[in-house]
Amino acid sequence: MNAISNRRVKRLILTGVAGLSALALAGCASGGGGGGGEAGGPLVLYTWAASEGDQAQWADFIDGAKAEDPDLDISVEGPSFSDYWTKVKTRLSGANPPCLLTTQAARAQELGDLLMPLDDLIEKSGFDIDNIDDSMLSGMTVDGTIRAIPYDAEPIVLFYNVEAFQAAGLELPGATYTRDQFISDAKALTDGDKKGLALAPGVFIPNAWSLADGVPAVTEDGKLELENPEFVEQIQSFFDLVAVDGVAKAPEAADGSEVSQQAFTSGEVPMLIEGPWMYGSFADAADFTLGVSIVPSTSGEAAAMTAGSGFGIAANCERPEEAFAAIEALTSLSVQEKQAEARGIVPARIEALPAWAEGKTEGSAQVVEALLSNATPQRTTPTWNQVETLMTQYGVQGYQGELTAEEIMKTITNSVGG
Repeated sequence: MNAISNRRVKRLILTGVAGLSALALAGCASGGGGGGGEAGGPLVLYTWAASEGDQAQWADFIDGAKAEDPDLDISVEGPSFSDYWTKVKTRLSGANPPCLLTTQAARAQELGDLLMPLDDLIEKSGFDIDNIDDSMLSGMTVDGTIRAIPYDAEPIVLFYNVEAFQAAGLELPGATYTRDQFISDAKALTDGDKKGLALAPGVFIPNAWSLADGVPAVTEDGKLELENPEFVEQIQSFFDLVAVDGVAKAPEAADGSEVSQQAFTSGEVPMLIEGPWMYGSFADAADFTLGVSIVPSTSGEAAAMTAGSGFGIAANCERPEEAFAAIEALTSLSVQEKQAEARGIVPARIEALPAWAEGKTEGSAQVVEALLSNATPQRTTPTWNQVETLMTQYGVQGYQGELTAEEIMKTITNSVGG
């Protein structure tokens, strides 16, 4: 499982399985009655639905949507998250294909041909997109048309141990944080083998580091630009946190994200870059006060890489208006507020953000709001899994100073075909 899917699995907090019967999972995969095209039958949502955590989340979404529209009839089917991106293509070509699909902004370009443009349905229904996070809408846009309505918008953040900062006499970072100050703080928090920052292998976090300075790995039109000199410079500065600054240990290629997460929550390492969806899990596991800041930027100003998912309509759906009405209910304010409160996702609806702020330490919501005001969605290419695998493999040598970022980015680009 790649780094992105690892994070997706971890964010799905199991809140109980009482609502699972609402999903009507049994038998759906065979394409039995009521799929996406049959009038009067349930709308089928095809998504990542293999685990109990996935199933509980979709049950919550559907229960919330039914409160908005009691006549709504949705069943759910689908494989694991990691299998979804290949199996969805096969499922849509089979009998009685589903109408509703999920996608991540990072993968919308990859699924673009499978997703119906929604602009006409948005206009016809009067759906207000002005209150939806701009970065996620941008990420869900393919060839100039919106292909999915996002339900979350997760800006990558820097988590830190408040007590460790206070014990070192350091000012607590918040909605502004320069890289110079961050490195200075990390050095003050480093003592021999005890480092200031925990790192995971892969490209996800280095990409967030680069986008904090406004430099993407993938352009808005879906072009992979790993050899862009500005991106290379950003990745080199991230490698240098280990090889030059000495404020982090090089991750092992075999490490999952849980290794760095456990180092942080145990108090061994006082800083970690991760998604805000981890807040609840970290707060439960740690015996220290959890601080939230921006991923440091050269200027110190907030700029984020956002990750998020949403609901779209299959291009071959024969009930598009009914399907879009379901999406309106699934992404309504009340549903997003419930998801933010119960599961800790950062909602894509701006007006639902106060629900995420509940129970968080002071200043956390202000950091998230600042990041979302200047955010860029994580974009990927169809070769991104290969990029992730190769960055995991060669990145260790980059952190250790054995290979430069330029050499590694060139090797990856040559391997995946640009």
